[in-house]
Amino acid sequence: MLDCGMDFTTDDVEADGDFAAVSVGREQVDETFVAARLLDDLIQDDVAINRRAARRAVGVCTVLEHVRRHPEIYTVGDAADDADHSLRSAIFEVSLRLQVSEDEVRRLQCIAETAPEFLPLLWAQAWEGLAALRFVEAAVSAALRLRAPVGADRAEREYAAEAISLIDQASAEWAMSLSLPAFRRRLKLLVARLDPASQDSKHARGMADRRVVVEDADDGMSWVMALVPTITALAIKRRLTATAKHLQKDRREQRTRDQIRADLFGDWLCGVGTSSAVKTKVFVTIPAGLLAGAGTATAGTATLTGGAGNPVTSLTQAQLVGHGPIDPLTAQQLFLEATAFRRVITDPVRGVVLDMDRRTYRPTTAQRDWLILRHGTCARDGCTRLALDADLDHERAWARGGPTDVGNLRPLCPADHARNHRTRFHFRSREDRTVEVTSPTGFHTTDPPPF
Repeated sequence: MLDCGMDFTTDDVEADGDFAAVSVGREQVDETFVAARLLDDLIQDDVAINRRAARRAVGVCTVLEHVRRHPEIYTVGDAADDADHSLRSAIFEVSLRLQVSEDEVRRLQCIAETAPEFLPLLWAQAWEGLAALRFVEAAVSAALRLRAPVGADRAEREYAAEAISLIDQASAEWAMSLSLPAFRRRLKLLVARLDPASQDSKHARGMADRRVVVEDADDGMSWVMALVPTITALAIKRRLTATAKHLQKDRREQRTRDQIRADLFGDWLCGVGTSSAVKTKVFVTIPAGLLAGAGTATAGTATLTGGAGNPVTSLTQAQLVGHGPIDPLTAQQLFLEATAFRRVITDPVRGVVLDMDRRTYRPTTAQRDWLILRHGTCARDGCTRLALDADLDHERAWARGGPTDVGNLRPLCPADHARNHRTRFHFRSREDRTVEVTSPTGFHTTDPPPF
C-alpha cells in the first residue's frame, strides 16, 4: 500500500461528481485528492530539477572562465596555443567528473553564456525552475541564428536585437504551456519569419552543416544518416525505390521493399561489384569453432584482409572490434568472403612482431593491428573512439629510452594523445593496459570490470 504520509479521518464520504472515495474501516480516502497531491509533488520536483540544471550550466561556465584566466592549471609550457589547450582540458575534466560527453559540456557553456545576455526573460524562468533547460537551448539556437553578423551596420544590429527580443518574449510565454516539440515548431516558424537572410543565404548556411553520422542500434545493426540537400535526399530515395521495385519482379525475391532498399544503399556506398569497392580494413574476432560449426572454439587468430581483417580467437562469440558481438551467420559470411587471413595459435608473437629494436620509432602495421585487436577502442578509461583511428602512444617516451614494443604502446585517440603530451594530465597504463587519467586537480578515472 502506498503511504503518502497523510491521515484521513473523515466520516462517511460518498462518490460525488468527479470525485471517488474508498472506505477503509471508518477512514475515507479521497483517491482523486491523493493523486492531485502526488502530481503537485511531481511538479515541485520538476521545478527543483530545472533550477538545479540552470545552476549547473552556470557552474560549468564559472569553471571554464576560471581556467581562461589561469591556463597554467592545465598547460605545461608557454606556447601560443596553450590557452586553447587549457580550455579544452578543462572541458575534458568537467566531462569526466560529470560523466557526460565533452559536447554536452560545451552545450551547457553556450547556454550559460548566451541566455542571460540575449534571453533574459526565458533565462529568469529557467533560473526559477519554471522552464526546462531544453527550452532554453532551443531558444539560444534561434537567437544565435538571428544575431547580427560581424561587421554589420547599425540598422542590422538594431534589427537583430529587436528580433532576438521577440524570440525571448515568445519563448518565455510558450515555455509555460507548450510541450518541447510544439515549442520547437513554433520557434522554427517565428525564426523563419524574422530571419532577414535570403533563401540562397539560408541554403548556403545549411550546406555548411552537411555531414554523415553513424549511430549504433541493437543486435549488430547501425543507422547511417546523412544531412544532405533535400533534392539529393529525394533523388536517393527515388533511385532506391525504383531499383527495389524492379528487383521485386523476380519471383525468387523474398525480401521486402524496405529490406531491398537498405541492401542497395549499403552495396552502392561500398561499391560492391565495382572496381572502386571499399578496401577499408575492419577487424572482427571469430571463434574457430564457430566456422567449423562446433560448439566450442579452438584457440587461434585469423586476420582477413582486402575487405576485412578477421582474427579467430578463443572467444565464444564473434566480435566486431570496438563495437561488440555480431551474429554467427554474419561472422561466417565475413570469413568466406575474405581474400586472405592470418592465423595465430596461442602465442601471438609467432604471427605478429611485437618487439623491435630501439632504433625504430614507428610501430609496424602488424603491431598496430595487434593493438587494435587487443583494445578495440582508445585505451583511456571511458573513451569509445575506435582504436582503428587512434594514435599509438609510447607510454615511456621513445626520446627517453622507451622501446617500440606492444608492451610500451597503447592506442590513444588524437585528442587524448595531445592531452598526454601538451597538458598536465597524467596517463598511466595499468597491468591490463587500460589507461587511468589523473587530472591536475587530483581527479582519477576508474575502469569498471567487464561483465
